[in-house]
Amino acid sequence: VFSHLMATGFSYTLVRDWVEAQSGRALAELAGLKPHQKLLLLSDGSMTLDLELLFGSPVEVEVEFTATASLSAADAAYLDEDESMEVTEREVWLTVGGRKLVWAHTLIPTRRVSPEIKEALDKHTGEPIGRVLNSKKVFFSKSRLDVGVVACAHASKGLGLAPDTPLVARRYILSNREGQEWLIKAAITEIFSPDIISAGLLKIKQGAGR
Repeated sequence: VFSHLMATGFSYTLVRDWVEAQSGRALAELAGLKPHQKLLLLSDGSMTLDLELLFGSPVEVEVEFTATASLSAADAAYLDEDESMEVTEREVWLTVGGRKLVWAHTLIPTRRVSPEIKEALDKHTGEPIGRVLNSKKVFFSKSRLDVGVVACAHASKGLGLAPDTPLVARRYILSNREGQEWLIKAAITEIFSPDIISAGLLKIKQGAGR
């Protein structure tokens, strides 16, 4: 079992190791999901837009935490950045009609975001990042997209579940780079309510992770 401690002290434990989303293993494990569930896990586009199309209602944000921090060793390795780099850390719930659907944790290295984009994100902390970037006509790509199953006491508490409830999650690097200049680079982890994607639907052997 691998425990990951984030800069705020927030943590999750991997029930199933992160797996590259487009690998044969991941696609086999996701075979039991419905098409819209696979879309949410594998989409290269905006999670906000995907949820709005699915539910037919606007997505709102409940901001739980935002601050400046330093990268942990694990996050620095994932972002391919130095541990000493300062980051903006953000934890939010994506909600529809007051219903919590996705918990999202974001790390944005301060030297990997343009002043204009940083100002827009700071000004609109109550808006999903994808929506802010779209409003600025900043397109982005997602790389290192992994899927996994986690136990996350904080997310489970927000959903009214037992602390050790297995929850489906994904993580990725969101970025836009023009030459040597970064418009944005961020590491994002998203944990899904079982109402959207239940870990029980995955075709995996529970407990087989490290």
